[in-house]
Amino acid sequence: MKNYSKKIKHFIEYVFLKMFIKTMKIIGFKNSVAFCSWTARFLGPYMRVTKIAERNLDKVFGEEFDIKKIIPQIWDNFGKYIGEFPFINELSDQEMKSMFTMEGIENVKSYQQAKKPFLLFLAHQANWDFVIRHITDIYPKFAIIYRKANNSYVDREILRTRSKNPNVLMIAKGPTGAKGLVRAIKNGYSIAMLVDQKMNDGIEVPFFGRPAMTANAIAKLSLQYNYPIIPCQLIRIKESNFKAILHPEIKYQPTGSKENDVYNIMLLINQTLEKWIKENPSQWFWFHNRWEKIKI
Repeated sequence: MKNYSKKIKHFIEYVFLKMFIKTMKIIGFKNSVAFCSWTARFLGPYMRVTKIAERNLDKVFGEEFDIKKIIPQIWDNFGKYIGEFPFINELSDQEMKSMFTMEGIENVKSYQQAKKPFLLFLAHQANWDFVIRHITDIYPKFAIIYRKANNSYVDREILRTRSKNPNVLMIAKGPTGAKGLVRAIKNGYSIAMLVDQKMNDGIEVPFFGRPAMTANAIAKLSLQYNYPIIPCQLIRIKESNFKAILHPEIKYQPTGSKENDVYNIMLLINQTLEKWIKENPSQWFWFHNRWEKIKI
């Protein structure tokens, strides 16, 4: 009975998602972004997760920031992300070209020419789906590691919306996606990962000076398969205009200990994320418990 109720709940959520996507497509891209941005700014500050964001901001910046002022900006970015999502694969190449630019492609030229795949990491900033849309501009074949939605109906709909490129594989995190990941690596795919969220079975690495459970899969893959690690920073310039920056490969000094090397790589990655977040604090998603669990 419990499973049956869960399926009904998931199906209702799926129907609402379909209705939302269809409605946004009817009103058009600009109106969708404007509507979702306004709704998020208006309702967001009253939502429970705002307390998490405020406490996270206080942990990182203390009195350096006017937290009450930045919260609406964070919700504005999140609302725009929601409004943009239904259109990621509906926009023409010409429209995308006017909205998205990429810098630092020279940092992966040697890998492109040598047909050597690599690991690309991003953060939950701005709208990372714009990078996914352009991912094969960076390397011909990419596998995107993503967190599977708890609702299987919603998960399938998100996948349909997110990528229609035959050279882009979407692989779920965890045991179910492990075989697909190994197969992608053996077939010469580059791998893209979002690496900024908490992972309870990861390792403890400082993040903004505080211990944070950190997913270390990217470091393990790099060491096991000799994959270079390329940072990809995404910035919302204005409204729905974005700039992606491919930074030089992450360099570290090998110690001869796999455990130490994994830690050192993840420390460098966390330090890179810190820099990006400090540059554009309103564009990071502050709503999750990145550090210890916060009771509110």
